Amino acid sequence: MTKSEVLKSISKELDLTIAETEQLYDSFVNGMNTLLSNNVGFTLPGVGSFSTELRDAHKSYNPHYEQMMLIPPKNVVHFSQSSTLKDEINRDSDE
Repeated sequence: MTKSEVLKSISKELDLTIAETEQLYDSFVNGMNTLLSNNVGFTLPGVGSFSTELRDAHKSYNPHYEQMMLIPPKNVVHFSQSSTLKDEINRDSDE
């Protein structure tokens, strides 16, 4: 689903204009990005938890240069789904 499809769906459900919906969407995404870039985790009830983790430096093979290279440490986003979401996703497969 593209951003425009998401915006159309949400605007229809909330009876808002696309512009209003996009402003809400952008504010929500900016808030998430700000929290995660400051290493602050958060939970969206019914969806899951987002947090950042430091991935250690490690060696990896570069096939182009045919040699090992050192990948530096970096922060990555970690998502852990809620049990509610997990049950909802798997509900159809249980039937």
